[in-house]
Amino acid sequence: MRDYQATKNNPYLLPDTLYRRIIMLVRDYERLKEQYHDILYESPPPPDGMPRGMRKTDQVERKALRRAVISTELQAVEQALVVVPDEYRRGIWENIAYEIRYPDFTGVRTYQRWKQRFLYCIAYNLNLI
Repeated sequence: MRDYQATKNNPYLLPDTLYRRIIMLVRDYERLKEQYHDILYESPPPPDGMPRGMRKTDQVERKALRRAVISTELQAVEQALVVVPDEYRRGIWENIAYEIRYPDFTGVRTYQRWKQRFLYCIAYNLNLI
């Protein structure tokens, strides 16, 4: 399925590369959510056996920074999803994340408009536009 962004009369038009980046962020949402929770339970790498061979880094600080970056992306997606009306959320989410067709009970153009607004809000929440 081709990811299409309307270019005429679109107040939520994103640059092509940013549009694709936001699409991939939504598709990667589930993995990011798992990674966000799994970071807490990671163990440090094993020593390499060389004296003074391991770089001394603060593992807690590193984990906190990774969680902060992932948290920012997850929150941006979740906050943008709240902008979309309830009746369109599931259809838009499934279309972006799983490439499933929109439901038939509403016009495709309506879904496309809300999809574009949703993606624009994610980019705005991440301060990319």
